[in-house]
Amino acid sequence: MADHAQTAIEASAAITSASSKTAVAGGGVSFVGWLAGLDPMTVLGVCIGLGGLLVSFLSFLINWHYKKKEDQRADQLHQIALRKAKGECNVE
Repeated sequence: MADHAQTAIEASAAITSASSKTAVAGGGVSFVGWLAGLDPMTVLGVCIGLGGLLVSFLSFLINWHYKKKEDQRADQLHQIALRKAKGECNVE
């Protein structure tokens, strides 16, 4: 279970890094397009920027989902440890 969560976290970090770079590139292309007055470049830059924003948002949702699962698992382990400490579990 921990391996899957770690893999998801690493993949999410890679996606977040890529989305940040994409957003910066999109902003740069938009700015150059605005300076040059070239409409196709401006549209391309805006599309790239919006794509980077979408990837960032999806990365946030993935992180949130796996963090929630990690918190639930930690809570379950804590409840088991409490029951064991109180002697409610018949575990050696």
